[in-house]
Amino acid sequence: MHKIIFVDDEAIVRDGISNCIPWVDNGFDLVCVFEHGLQVLDYLESNHVDVIISDINMPRMDGLALSRILSEKYPDIMLLLLTGYDDFEYAQEAVKTNVREFLLKPITAEELIQVLARVRTELDSNLEKENQTTIMRDKLRLSFPLLKERFLYRLVSGKLDKLSINQRKEYFEWQDLGRFYLVSLVLVPDTWNELDRLTLFEFIKTRKKTEDDIFSNREENIVILFQGDSIETLELRSRNLAEMSFQFNPGSEKDQISVGCGEAVSSLDHLLGSYNGAGNAVNYSRVLGLSQILSIKEVRGRGKIAPEKIDELGRMLSDQLKTGRKEHTEEALLNIFVYLEELYITPVEAYHYFTRIHLLFLSFVQEMELFSGENDSFPYQPRNFDSFKYARDFFLELISIIEERVQVFRNDAVLSRVEKARRIIKERLSDSAFSLQDICNELYLSVSQFSVIFKEGTGQTFIEYLTSCRVEEAKKILKTTDSKSYEVAEKSGYMDPRYFSIIFKKATGMTPMEYRRSLSG
Repeated sequence: MHKIIFVDDEAIVRDGISNCIPWVDNGFDLVCVFEHGLQVLDYLESNHVDVIISDINMPRMDGLALSRILSEKYPDIMLLLLTGYDDFEYAQEAVKTNVREFLLKPITAEELIQVLARVRTELDSNLEKENQTTIMRDKLRLSFPLLKERFLYRLVSGKLDKLSINQRKEYFEWQDLGRFYLVSLVLVPDTWNELDRLTLFEFIKTRKKTEDDIFSNREENIVILFQGDSIETLELRSRNLAEMSFQFNPGSEKDQISVGCGEAVSSLDHLLGSYNGAGNAVNYSRVLGLSQILSIKEVRGRGKIAPEKIDELGRMLSDQLKTGRKEHTEEALLNIFVYLEELYITPVEAYHYFTRIHLLFLSFVQEMELFSGENDSFPYQPRNFDSFKYARDFFLELISIIEERVQVFRNDAVLSRVEKARRIIKERLSDSAFSLQDICNELYLSVSQFSVIFKEGTGQTFIEYLTSCRVEEAKKILKTTDSKSYEVAEKSGYMDPRYFSIIFKKATGMTPMEYRRSLSG
């Protein structure tokens, strides 16, 4: 409801208009009726109205004088002047003031209602605009901290020109000391929830200097912009705040933060370098798989990777893979990681070298044909390694997978050769001249290689196995034939019957003839 007052020195007019218009139905609340302009001004000292309907010709203060004062003191009030034919020319002076309409007397209720409808439409429109303006102003007020953060982020990331910087500095009331600047970046672990991150943000905010600013970048990591009178002061202050932040931990099971400090710069134009430096320091910390405080100065102080050295270490790893001793292969792999961790390496470079190591493993696997078929479980595709730790663990796992597969192949090979050796021994059991060298020649193995394989596959040496086979053959002959002792010896591969008898008794506890009698008894 819009508030309205009516002013006229004639009581009959006041009463007639007041009572014949359904004010509420037309969106108005008739709050007061006055006789002249002075009463109106007294009322306005402590009350607000939207519309005044006033006669132009009144004692003490007429409508024209009232319009001049309203124009100066209350420009938002809409004034409707009632005038007769005689006063119309006089009323033209009111055009210079804030008179909304002239109403010619006598006016009917219907005519006044039509005027009020137009006035109400205009008032509603103005009110809507005011409401929208208020809403936008409130939104702007609520968004101001976020907008300032966005300004600071664009400032450190080099996305503003000098003109934009100067305009926004004034708007956001950002105090630029114009001396030295330094950017630090706090990497918040993914295991932290939003409350943890906000708590850390507030923790840092309460411990920073007034001239320093804290905000978030697009990755929701925390950025701190330091200002100071000297490079040494900034480096010390950034380090101290980083150490305080580093000690903050929302829970023992949570991963620790990493903090990177950029280099101090003397111009806003170089802030991007400090910001990127802080990011590189944090990324290096992440590659190493460590939670720590690193300055870009410390990182850049490390040496660079020598391609010939990394090639040498790769060859050593390849050689150890072919040798087949797991502990030596693991040592060769770890030597590569020790070398890389001592040097300055970016995430892109780290991924490059991890991929090279992975390809080395793939080449070995394909060359040896260790994995093939439907049950092939070897991880052929490289991973996006987040840190040295994940990469190191992955490659150690590969070594174990390869070791297991090589063992299967070795066992299969041993079993195959042992079975062949058993067939050869069975075929040449009765040959007294059959020797270890004979079987090695047939299998194309050295004596030492065969001895290891045969022992691994049977649990016996060649002589032990051959002797046991000959004794079993002699038992079979003694059981199924009437052959003499020397004949049994000859058929079992022994030329000397006495030696055969000694071997047989040692194995069974009986001479060959005693063994035969025991079968018939």
